[in-house]
Amino acid sequence: MKRLIPLLLALLLLLCACGTAPTPETPEVLPEEILPNTETDEYELPIVIEGDEPSPPAEAPVGEDVTLDGLNSYFRLTLPQGWVWERTEDAGTELIVLHPADDPDFAVEMRLWPGGFGMCGTGVTFSDYLLADGRKASLAYEIIGDDMSWTLILPPSPDAFTLQFWAPKTLYEAHRAQLEEMMGTIRIGELAGLNPVVTATPATE
Repeated sequence: MKRLIPLLLALLLLLCACGTAPTPETPEVLPEEILPNTETDEYELPIVIEGDEPSPPAEAPVGEDVTLDGLNSYFRLTLPQGWVWERTEDAGTELIVLHPADDPDFAVEMRLWPGGFGMCGTGVTFSDYLLADGRKASLAYEIIGDDMSWTLILPPSPDAFTLQFWAPKTLYEAHRAQLEEMMGTIRIGELAGLNPVVTATPATE
């Protein structure tokens, strides 16, 4: 009997050792790239694609070409981005009004003058302006108070065209860079088909 007691005690200890003892929970280890959002207590995982290069920024779309036709020639320019246009008529003179979409008060006019163009020089400052194709235009402007009158007189082509506006000087300064950009795109040319090539015909006996 005395031999059985130590044996029973050893068996009891063996059974207790086989039981699963509770272990404390191990804290969750978060990857370094997962950063907590302190405002929402949520975690945001950045999207990373292996071997994917970032896309280059999209190029700005080319501005719209606007053309005013005369009897023998055309006047064309390219609008700056964000500008719009409409065709209208004033006292029998056809014109196209251009302006920034978000600022219609700065209205620049492409005008055709069927009878030719002339202006009074009193109080007006004239200067030469070289077009992109090398031809010389005339720039005339006058400042009266807070307003400014501005006219680009294009060389005869043979039609008479002008680009002009009348606006507060503050609007001119606000849009000056885009106006100069637009002036750099001016083209004047003959209308197709008006000057056909004439070929000589052999004389008949």
